[in-house]
Amino acid sequence: MSAFTSHDVAAVSAAVHEMSETLVSLSHAISADPELSYDEHRAAARCADLLEQHGFAVERASYGQPTSFAARIGSGDTHVVVCAEYDALPGVGHACGHNIIASSALGAGIALAAMVDDANIRLTVLGTHAEEVGGGKVDLIEAGAFADADVALMMHPSPYDEYGPKSLATEEWVVVHTGRASHASAAPELGLNALDGVIAGYNNISMLRQSFRKHQQVHGVIVDGGKAPNVIPERAEASYYLRAVTMEDLEDLRARVRACLEGAATATGTTVEITVNGHVYESLKPHEGLVATFTEACDAIGREFHADPTGDELGGSTDFGNVSQRVPGLHADMAVYCYPAVNHQHEFAAACVSPEGDKTMLEAAKALALTALAVGRSPELVKG
Repeated sequence: MSAFTSHDVAAVSAAVHEMSETLVSLSHAISADPELSYDEHRAAARCADLLEQHGFAVERASYGQPTSFAARIGSGDTHVVVCAEYDALPGVGHACGHNIIASSALGAGIALAAMVDDANIRLTVLGTHAEEVGGGKVDLIEAGAFADADVALMMHPSPYDEYGPKSLATEEWVVVHTGRASHASAAPELGLNALDGVIAGYNNISMLRQSFRKHQQVHGVIVDGGKAPNVIPERAEASYYLRAVTMEDLEDLRARVRACLEGAATATGTTVEITVNGHVYESLKPHEGLVATFTEACDAIGREFHADPTGDELGGSTDFGNVSQRVPGLHADMAVYCYPAVNHQHEFAAACVSPEGDKTMLEAAKALALTALAVGRSPELVKG
């Protein structure tokens, strides 16, 4: 038996439809004004202002995080948290579609506002900053934002639909090699080339890849290679992401990549410093009951499922993984019908403000709201 009714579907659909122009405008405004992790002041303010206008009690800079917010309504027994992301990527802006995530979360929240008492829900729309870099949701976990949450819900735009996706655990490393500067022509023998240290480490990792365990990944960029060609670089820096299915696989990868970097330092006479940047992102743990309920909600609003024809291959990481390991969670990937454009491409950013992207955002708002109603009416969905 469904945990939401045809009346619920009609009421939620009508509420989202009434807000559709406002939600689309919000999505496009966030997309046109990208802000990087921990600097999302305008996006957070746009969201907080709109929720306040619709009766939510809004705490800005919530849980000690300057660009987070917590918008609360209702006093029911079941605490539902809907996560709104809004940070952008360097260079490619909102090419992960966080403008859609934020707007769909607000749409769900506003649609639910008039229904929370009937559904016995206490609702929080939580502004979750810094997903792309740093791990804002881990900051919020540590500050207690999810301590009494019964469920946490969100969606993510994608080329295809997958309502219960899995992800990889990940950790970001900043790697700095230090050498000694010298004249590159007159006295190269007196220098120690830090850029050589970085390149040797990069090449060592490339050779290591043939013996990676399944789904282990390392990818990186050189962010500082020196200042002038005729000066042997005394400092060079690289940034790496390490990913794996499990924390045990990630620990194995850490040890082997560290050996690659330390060996490069020995070979080039440089020193190397490895610093973990931000938090470790844990893998997603989709809750089967929430996935099934969300799927039912999508069916109820008439959304067709478009699966990836190549299969469901693991890839990508999110700090919502940490949430889902602690609270029953839903992180539903929803198609914006853009393949071969994929996340982190300029073309994907454009797709997320296209008519298809707008439609997906509004459908996500409806499906998230219906899923929250189902949990409020049937808390056993996430118990045990």
